[in-house]
Amino acid sequence: MSVPFAFLFIFLVVPGFALFTAIYGIFKRKKSEEKLFRLGIVYLKKLRMLLTYIQQHRGLTNSFLNGNLAVEPEIQKLEILIKNEVVDVQDTKGWMQDNTKWDSLVDHWFRISSHYQNVGADINLKQHNNLIANLLYLIDDLAYIHHLGKLEDINATDSDWRKLLFIAEYVGQARALGMGVVSKGYCTSVLRIQLNHLIVKIEASINPAWAEPIKRDFRDLLSILAQVITDNAKITPADYFALATRCIDHVLHEFDRQVEKIQLHRN
Repeated sequence: MSVPFAFLFIFLVVPGFALFTAIYGIFKRKKSEEKLFRLGIVYLKKLRMLLTYIQQHRGLTNSFLNGNLAVEPEIQKLEILIKNEVVDVQDTKGWMQDNTKWDSLVDHWFRISSHYQNVGADINLKQHNNLIANLLYLIDDLAYIHHLGKLEDINATDSDWRKLLFIAEYVGQARALGMGVVSKGYCTSVLRIQLNHLIVKIEASINPAWAEPIKRDFRDLLSILAQVITDNAKITPADYFALATRCIDHVLHEFDRQVEKIQLHRN
């Protein structure tokens, strides 16, 4: 007995076509997500460098505005590096090109770099802090849109990379405030409160699993910060900046390692 064509069409062809369409849609979505992910990693690495340079600019300009004019050449070098990073991000075709938050951030940066010498140290710090906070928010948006996710998803034992950026920022703020104090030679009551707050955050961020040289640098920084608060710090601005930067570099090295890990996992 022959099977009617209508029966074959309804019960075989239509479901088969629907199944093919569903599989093709899943495949196409996965390809799109992979493309977004790869672009997100590219952006993330570039924004990480931009964040690092702007944090250093904050510390050095605060030192400059508190009387340490010797850091001006380093500030100028950083401004060139930041300009190059901005251009590099803008030349990368994708999500950032039509992002109004990025446009506002770039505009804010150029206003800071053009006018920091004409404002007080407090205003300079506040503007840098706002800029860096907005850059961290932008990185968080980037992670969400580009499906970068957390490393807990691949059984990482360390904290996710977002948290590492905030630890680096705690140290970065302490570096900037401390640079002002050691450059001027005096710690105000307001600065004592701010630095004490950062000391608590930094101390709580130290991971017992970190290598001993890393923990030693953090302990040295905390010890120096305790001296800075009491006006007993026997350290030059250059040495203080180097110590704090070393601690930040430790954290960002772990950040880079985790980003590479998540990238390899997805590949």
